Amino acid sequence: MKKTIALLMAVSFLCLTGDAWANARQTRAQYRKNLTYNKNALPAGWNYEASYTLWRLQKGLEANRHTYRRYKNDRNWHSNMQRNHRPQQIVLNGLDWTAEEVALFWRNYNEYFQIPPAGTEVIRR
Repeated sequence: MKKTIALLMAVSFLCLTGDAWANARQTRAQYRKNLTYNKNALPAGWNYEASYTLWRLQKGLEANRHTYRRYKNDRNWHSNMQRNHRPQQIVLNGLDWTAEEVALFWRNYNEYFQIPPAGTEVIRR
């Protein structure tokens, strides 16, 4: 009786863990396929990605799967903002002045930006 129970336990243990032993190694093709179809699979070297590391250091976060997903969502949001608000970006870039242009503007129109002290205004009749 003890031998049959031990034999059944060994067979059930092998059946449960046999599939895990068979699928332990993944080929490169399977890995690439999992990247495209599995949203939870992370690319190789994700925690050493330079832009992710910079983003993470600016926010004071640690490197893990959750912060990498937050980084990807943040990066996608910023790219969508740039893509969807192109006219505003063109107008703002048109108003981007150099230091020389600002200095010339300030020299020419300086008197318009002076505020006289209170009580010195001239009363006109």
